[in-house]
Amino acid sequence: MLKKCVSAAMVIVILFASGFFISDSEAKESDLSLSARAYVLMDPVSGRILAEKNSDMRLPMASTTKIMTAIVALERGDLTSTVTVSRKAASVRGSSFHLEPGETMSLESMLYGLLLPSGNDAAIAIAEHIGGDVKTFVDMMNLKAREIGAENTHFKNPHGLDEPGHFTTARDLALITRYALNIPKFREIVSTKDIIITEGKHPRHIYNTNRLLRVSEEIDGVKTGYTGKAGRCLVATAERNGLRLLSVVLNAHDHFSNSLKLLNYGFITYRLNRLVTKNKIYTAVPVKGGIINKAVLIAGEDVALPMRDGEKAQIKFVVPPFVPAPVFKDQVVGEIHVFIEGVLVRRVPLLSIQDIRKKTFFDRFYRIMMEWVAPGV
Repeated sequence: MLKKCVSAAMVIVILFASGFFISDSEAKESDLSLSARAYVLMDPVSGRILAEKNSDMRLPMASTTKIMTAIVALERGDLTSTVTVSRKAASVRGSSFHLEPGETMSLESMLYGLLLPSGNDAAIAIAEHIGGDVKTFVDMMNLKAREIGAENTHFKNPHGLDEPGHFTTARDLALITRYALNIPKFREIVSTKDIIITEGKHPRHIYNTNRLLRVSEEIDGVKTGYTGKAGRCLVATAERNGLRLLSVVLNAHDHFSNSLKLLNYGFITYRLNRLVTKNKIYTAVPVKGGIINKAVLIAGEDVALPMRDGEKAQIKFVVPPFVPAPVFKDQVVGEIHVFIEGVLVRRVPLLSIQDIRKKTFFDRFYRIMMEWVAPGV
């Protein structure tokens, strides 16, 4: 108990030292000085990079690897399926879920063991369960990285222990995490402070290695990592006043204080600006051969993005010169392109506000008759 209290006190000291509790008026952009070899601060909504250092430098990433392990498991596996622990999985070195050979539990429980205590044994057990063998699973991880757009990432294992050819970049890791945060179960697991797993040979009360979850309700993820080669790594997410930020620090002297300082910088420097309003009418496009000659278009989504004071935003409508009838309500007819400082950061669908049926012979005949009966009308 004393050890836990001391740890919590140390983290609180880190919070104050990092400036996480500093008021907006006291923080300055010049205060952002991090002891990390590489870092990224990202707006996960648009994917825009808000701050960075060596963001494209290839570096080992330790157990933050397990973010991709979880993505592949969640997309390819069944959470209720039974995972059997092999001798290979139970004997892997490093951080552990303390699995035993022959032990069984659901994939869901195994994912908690992967992401909270950062079990390397859970990583191997999951890889063998999903891929049949570790190599096949790692191939799946690399394929997924390409799909996400993480072009400077290559996995050699599912746990993150140092190995030649196992690397990522701060930018790629942010992209991978941004993707993972769209998976509800992933968000649920990485925001869990502790849980009791009752499956297996005996109950396990496991704690999240991300200590920041216990000192601020604003922080709700994601994953720590440490090896001798990678140094201290942390991917973190936090939300304040509706603004969500994603930070990545690699090879940091202190991954917790560096992440807090980076997030705090983002919250103080950036404010949410509503740039597009859902269901608001923005433009219209001609309709060829319809009973109505124009389709009125509304935005399909709200867009509120973080911006610094003085930054300029612009929206442009990308629509065809005309659309052929029929046109249906909520049909995508074009896009709103959102730019910040001239850089495209978001695309929003433009939807037709109503159905417009194709003009028929009877419509034309009726029109002619009306003009004959009431000329000039």
